[in-house]
Amino acid sequence: MRGDDVYVRGLGAHLPEPVTVEQAVAEGHLDPEDIADGELTGVRVAGDTPAPELALRAARQLFERTGIDPTVAGLLVYSSVWHQGPDGWGPQSYVQRHLGGDALAIELRHGCTGVFSALKLAAGYLRGNEDVSDALLLGGENFGTPLIDRWRATGGGMLVGDGASALLLGKEPGFAKLLWVDCIAVPELEGMHRAGEPLFPPGATTGRELNFSARNLRFLQEHGELMRPLLMKAHQDLYDRWTNATGLGVDDVTYLSYMNTSRTTIEKRLLPLLGLPAEKTTWEIGRDIGHLGVSDQLVALDQLLLDGRLKPGDHYLMYGLGPGMTVAGAMFEITEVPSWT
Repeated sequence: MRGDDVYVRGLGAHLPEPVTVEQAVAEGHLDPEDIADGELTGVRVAGDTPAPELALRAARQLFERTGIDPTVAGLLVYSSVWHQGPDGWGPQSYVQRHLGGDALAIELRHGCTGVFSALKLAAGYLRGNEDVSDALLLGGENFGTPLIDRWRATGGGMLVGDGASALLLGKEPGFAKLLWVDCIAVPELEGMHRAGEPLFPPGATTGRELNFSARNLRFLQEHGELMRPLLMKAHQDLYDRWTNATGLGVDDVTYLSYMNTSRTTIEKRLLPLLGLPAEKTTWEIGRDIGHLGVSDQLVALDQLLLDGRLKPGDHYLMYGLGPGMTVAGAMFEITEVPSWT
């Protein structure tokens, strides 16, 4: 989907205090050999602060920075990965009650590619509703629950962190323009994040711990020959879509942001497909943050802007991979330096 007529009018992020990998090793959460290759230094841990409260803080920062009235948003999309609160309850309504307004508010569950799906859906909603000028996109996670081990659940050079992001997408010009966003489904690989687990009863209802590392290993042992060619084709299709939609190529990319994982993982799995050097990625921003579910790429964008590393005319490319499986991407053009930086 081409952007062109939708803009980023505001951005917010909230990160709790860091916990270092050395502390995790000392407390027995992590083995020393698990961190040497990934060059990861820690994760952010929110303690008992609920995920929707983290998202609310990111949203409040956005509106404090811009001075925009929160009720301007005619759509609120709250993307999430992990459990947000009481069963049968929606975190989007919690945020909306505190921000104000009565717009359509929904929770979107699309794994780690939720931010891309939210961008695509919100852009379409804005175009299809003349009386709606802005959409608020939120994401918040607190993985500090008994059903997941943030230090071991994902494996392969990835640790899980807590945090939140907020982005205001609108029709009026902002500091960035959405040039393109797209998602490609690879349903043949849906079993990778399910392998060895029954569909019913759901694990969360029985107290079964989530362990993607074990599930992925089992799937690869049984169907490993499927994964590489299917993902390579999906990545190639995604590359063709963004270059055709924008007329830009890898030489035009100022920074590439991926999920917060190790530099080794990015260099082996992603960069060879794009032909970009590691220096153009944001992996070092996430090395003491951890994988935040849907917020990695927006938190990295926020940090780049605060550091003054993006200027008008620069292009920010986001890539993501999520259960389903889904390969997703988005590209923004920076049009001005935000005043809040």
